[in-house]
Amino acid sequence: MKQDLTFKRSRETFYNVGSPENNVDSIINVIIGDIASAKVKIDRIDRSFPASVATKIDHNMLKTKRRIVLQYKSYSSHIERAYTLVEQDIINGKQTAMELLNEMYCNSLEKYEVDSFEPDIAQVRQHADNIISDVIKQLRKFVYNSANVTQYKEQVEIGLNVVVAHAFVECCVLENPNNATN
Repeated sequence: MKQDLTFKRSRETFYNVGSPENNVDSIINVIIGDIASAKVKIDRIDRSFPASVATKIDHNMLKTKRRIVLQYKSYSSHIERAYTLVEQDIINGKQTAMELLNEMYCNSLEKYEVDSFEPDIAQVRQHADNIISDVIKQLRKFVYNSANVTQYKEQVEIGLNVVVAHAFVECCVLENPNNATN
């Protein structure tokens, strides 16, 4: 009888173990944690963008999600510093994070039936805000399924927006106007 009880406990333990990817830390969670701990003065009056960012917004016809770029503006120096710190501990940390975000972008393109290898800019423009929303949704799921989630949900939500906006500014999400043929 004792052997049957031991087997039952072992089997219950085996089936109740979370999936292994939930026990792995995420580079992006480190970045969000650093953003969350930064002292930032948010200027809600200044709604201007640097010329290169305004060009990217116009080129992709981003509308409702322009606001996340405003959030990014307040955190831009902090996110760059966070990536610099990550690079000290994780080889190619920033590149790895940007590749992940670009993969999420490609997944979103395909969701909206846009060729991710050679995106049609007209289709990208048509779905630009939805694509950004979808990338944020994918990233949210990824972040919350990692072992090192930042403590406060509000910080995670702002961090998600800032990280995706940074990927937009870096041309890993949506299209680069400098590569445009039309």
